[in-house]
Amino acid sequence: MVCLAIFVIAAVTAIVCDSADSLFPSGDKTASTGDSVTVEYTGTYYAAYGEENAVVFDTSSASIADDSNIEKSNDFTKKSSYSPLTFTVGKGTMLAKFEDSVIGHKVGDVYSIYLTAYEGYVGPAEGGILSFTGNKMSATKIMTTDEFESSYYSVKLNESGVKYFESKYKWDAQAMYIDEGKNVLVTYMPVVGETYTVYDSKDTKVTFKVTGAGEEIVFDIDIQNPVKVSGDEIKMIKLDLEKTVFITAISDNTITYKTGAEKTNEPLYFEIKITKIE
Repeated sequence: MVCLAIFVIAAVTAIVCDSADSLFPSGDKTASTGDSVTVEYTGTYYAAYGEENAVVFDTSSASIADDSNIEKSNDFTKKSSYSPLTFTVGKGTMLAKFEDSVIGHKVGDVYSIYLTAYEGYVGPAEGGILSFTGNKMSATKIMTTDEFESSYYSVKLNESGVKYFESKYKWDAQAMYIDEGKNVLVTYMPVVGETYTVYDSKDTKVTFKVTGAGEEIVFDIDIQNPVKVSGDEIKMIKLDLEKTVFITAISDNTITYKTGAEKTNEPLYFEIKITKIE
């Protein structure tokens, strides 16, 4: 009888434990290597999410993505759907510091991490310096048809003849097919002495003042109300200067820029919430 009683108690205990595990699958379990962990996250530049100067570049939250009052990065792209992110700790599918940060945390934990530029999305360190005056670009540009249609999707070219349109620099341009329709020849036609607004976001504005036009277009750059982050560093401004550049810093005499993806070689902040551990 004693043995039977012990068996019954053990069985009941096992059932209760199994029920508790099914109702509260994570309990006080903390994430460790090999676990499948699901998180909600928001990634920002310049400061942690919710702090001054924070700019969101990625998020798993539709409400954050849809909120126009939350500042987004130049290359922030809305997704067709939003859901938490699931990954296996130790598998190496995430940024290393992001992945390792979940270790020791349990479901419901919300925390922030900081990644240096070397711990984030590392890429070729390409960039350069611009002057505020005397910048030059070619007055003509040959683009593939696909490149032109991607840049000017609303401009429909004729099979023959010239199409006039407003370029991305806001000055007039003309385009025509060449090479049997494989490429497009674009000719820029700015007015000397005119000022063109090429970037306008909240209080920050960038203008090009054309000072010369021939085989090359000569222009001065004016940047009004850039948002300073630290020292000469500013919140990045995306411009097209025959190639895409991101202005990263401004001093009294020079403009520093980088090329490549906006998030490449940038310090990053992430706010992370653990929602599931298996």
